[in-house]
Amino acid sequence: MLALCLAGFAGCATAGPPPAPIPVAAALEQRSPVPDEWNIFPDPTSGNVEVYHHGEYVGAITGKEPADEDPPLPHQVEK
Repeated sequence: MLALCLAGFAGCATAGPPPAPIPVAAALEQRSPVPDEWNIFPDPTSGNVEVYHHGEYVGAITGKEPADEDPPLPHQVEK
């Protein structure tokens, strides 16, 4: 009887094969896309808001844009 119980425990204690690792290519595909990078820097001394897209200067919003622009679009101004 004891031998039968020990044989039952031995069957329960064996581990199955380890899970297969995820391939690197599949792991890279699961990442979210790179966000569209916009940076906006307000200047409290002039009131201008400088706008950069992917690190390149796009223009500024000065508050003197036409009233029909909603939202106002950045335009080139002298720095």
